[in-house]
Amino acid sequence: MNLRVIKSNDQNLFQRLEKEVYSNDPFFIPAPFQPLTGGTGFVAYEDDRAVACCSARLQVGNPAIGTLGHFQALDKPEAVKRLIDATALCLKEQGAQRIIGPMDGDTWHAYRLNTGPFNMPPFIKEPWNPPYYPALFEAAGFSVIETYESSIVDHPDLAAANQEKFYTRCIKHGYTFEPITAKNYTETLPLIHQLSCLIFKDNTLYTAVDLEEFLRMYLPAKPLLQTGLSWMAYAPDKTPAGYVFTFPDYADALRAMKGKTNVPAKLRFLYHKRKATRTCIKTLGAVPEKRGSGLTAALTYLSYKNSAALGYKQTLMCLMHSSNDSRRFGGNADRHFRSYALYELFK
Repeated sequence: MNLRVIKSNDQNLFQRLEKEVYSNDPFFIPAPFQPLTGGTGFVAYEDDRAVACCSARLQVGNPAIGTLGHFQALDKPEAVKRLIDATALCLKEQGAQRIIGPMDGDTWHAYRLNTGPFNMPPFIKEPWNPPYYPALFEAAGFSVIETYESSIVDHPDLAAANQEKFYTRCIKHGYTFEPITAKNYTETLPLIHQLSCLIFKDNTLYTAVDLEEFLRMYLPAKPLLQTGLSWMAYAPDKTPAGYVFTFPDYADALRAMKGKTNVPAKLRFLYHKRKATRTCIKTLGAVPEKRGSGLTAALTYLSYKNSAALGYKQTLMCLMHSSNDSRRFGGNADRHFRSYALYELFK
């Protein structure tokens, strides 16, 4: 068997390999391919068969960090090791002092591996990969540097009751809350971008993203919005202070589309969309000077309360860093759902 690694930014090749990797995975949700903008693609072959691929890119604004993203692979440890060796060499030659993965350039785009358990289907926009991926990364020289988790609240109404005191306190102190809806979403996005840059600037491996790229990423989420689930918070002086972004878990509806966008696929989506039984708290935060005020707990109260009022049976707290205070906002009604990891190459 002949192993070789070549450079290639052939989008069709990356997509074909992804299709092969997930061909027997009933939980996988096909998503539009994210271009290898500013990166170099690498593909590993066993003889004439492509078995693994990834991209190499320096972080914009932080070129000491090299990222390995767009990773797809069959369970071929030696081929993956060759692929990662070639990618690491390319990044080091460009000046990278650290190599992080999987990460499609930065934390605004896809990053992290799902480390299980894998017996439950993923929620909408959850990182998803075959169970053998962590072992491939570790065999190639990667080690875990950051961990994350999602938890599930089985009774949003009980969680809301436990968080209500924080909402009451914020109202008493002059905070106000306004819903983020499909009607005002587009005009609100620049403000969400501004707040996000303030709220998350101290997060691990954070780099800034400009408004144009932010809009490109988040405008497509508009159809996910349901009135009552997402909220903007304003301080007593009327300045924006935080927000929560929550949407129904339409994962089953997206799976029903089977990666297609034709009329039958859209009809399948609409049919299964009505069957959604849970919501996802995807983004939550307060500006630094308002932390400790109970504001984030008040925002989760609104999300839980309206999730229950709209008939949803569960709420997911999604993709929280293991050290993040937001892990406390389950309203004493949450349980562990899934874990994730980010890796660094040490060799």
